[in-house]
Amino acid sequence: SSNINKDDFIKICLSPDNKLIPDLCDKLPGKSVWLPADKALIVDILKKEDLKTYFGVSKILSPDLVSKIEMILRKKILSNISMTKKSGVLAIGLDAIKTQLIQKRHCLIIVARGARSLADKSFFVSKNISVFESLLEQKDLEKSTGKINVKYVGIFSKNFKKTIQVDLNKLKGFI
Repeated sequence: SSNINKDDFIKICLSPDNKLIPDLCDKLPGKSVWLPADKALIVDILKKEDLKTYFGVSKILSPDLVSKIEMILRKKILSNISMTKKSGVLAIGLDAIKTQLIQKRHCLIIVARGARSLADKSFFVSKNISVFESLLEQKDLEKSTGKINVKYVGIFSKNFKKTIQVDLNKLKGFI
């Protein structure tokens, strides 16, 4: 129904050879189903017959569906971080983020796994600032920014913030 938020779900399509394919960009044709962005729930759903009945097939192949979803989400997030850098709306490091926060209101801060938490830093507490911690590795942030020793990135574009935040929220359900 219309009150369901697609941002909380993962679209899964059935390929012609009866494989479940995650469609995280909502572009694949054919019959599909929206599953909750939650690893345990998807694993549970895969154990039941419901999807076979829904798709009208006797057998469904779902090798590594959950790890595929997690991998695709990570790639999508890191690719978007790369685009924010190219667009000039990415700050790397806490000092650069603080400097940008003085001028701009909306911000998404991503903290690498193992980096010091920002939870106790009141400077980063605001309804317009979203902080995601420990979902991505430092090496992944380094790769997507082309810099070394990257533990904190700040995204200062409302559009990128929303897109990346939706995927980070989905990724949370797989960790």
